[in-house]
Amino acid sequence: MTVFMDASKIPKPFRDDKFEILQKGVYDDENAEVYINQQKNFSFIYPVPVIDYFDYQPRFKKLNLGDYRKQLNVIERRLERIKNYLTSCKTLLEIGAGNGAFLELVKKNYPTIELSSVDKDKSTEEQRKKNTTYDYDNFDSILKNGQKYDIVCLFHVLEHIVDPAVFLADLERMMHQNSLLIIEVPSLFDPLISFFKCKPYSKFYFQLQHPFVYSQESLPRMLEVNGFKTTEIVNYQRYGLENHLNWLSCGKPGGDAGMKEIFGELEGVYVEKLEKSGKTDTVIWVGKLI
Repeated sequence: MTVFMDASKIPKPFRDDKFEILQKGVYDDENAEVYINQQKNFSFIYPVPVIDYFDYQPRFKKLNLGDYRKQLNVIERRLERIKNYLTSCKTLLEIGAGNGAFLELVKKNYPTIELSSVDKDKSTEEQRKKNTTYDYDNFDSILKNGQKYDIVCLFHVLEHIVDPAVFLADLERMMHQNSLLIIEVPSLFDPLISFFKCKPYSKFYFQLQHPFVYSQESLPRMLEVNGFKTTEIVNYQRYGLENHLNWLSCGKPGGDAGMKEIFGELEGVYVEKLEKSGKTDTVIWVGKLI
């Protein structure tokens, strides 16, 4: 067992945890190492990677999985889980909005909300602007004008941030005392890792773009030490039975038409059971400033 000793680049409060190596090699670097704490609820990649996101392309695009993801209705199901928080919202900011698909759905269902976005990706800028009143490519313009929002959303953004304390301090300046922060990240409790122990998936799951991997337990712990309080934790399973069977039988992402035909009717029940157990691939955290 290799015990990790250098905690200087690990975010608080995890620096005081004890870590051991989980695996060597990740999706995009065979030499990188994955460490996990003794509580088995937080992990990180070492050396901590620094990624240039100017030309960033999500992995699902690289692997041509876009059409498969659309079939899963990930964004629609996300909105279903947080919609109660939008009923009295007047202004919403999404950080890392990409092509604006989530904002488009919010606009359709809540047309009175003023929508804003932050994303430096120029390739999706035109699509994003169709659904926003304001679109920014960095935080500076927002902070300079002192703009504040009722809801600030980050969907699969925080796990990319190498210094979450500085990042969260900037978010605080965009929020008033009653603002909500909604964060969605991949969870270390993903059933293919925590339950099925699927080695091909584990090698695929950890990647340089995600220097830190949180969970339903460690995410609130990190946010609360950085000035936020937890309102709700939502266990959200994005990928279902068809996807898991494909990983367990074939060791690769995506779906399988034959499995979908046979097991399609069980998909909803399977996802529901996972969410109730807390063994999900995704966690949504909702909270406010302390």
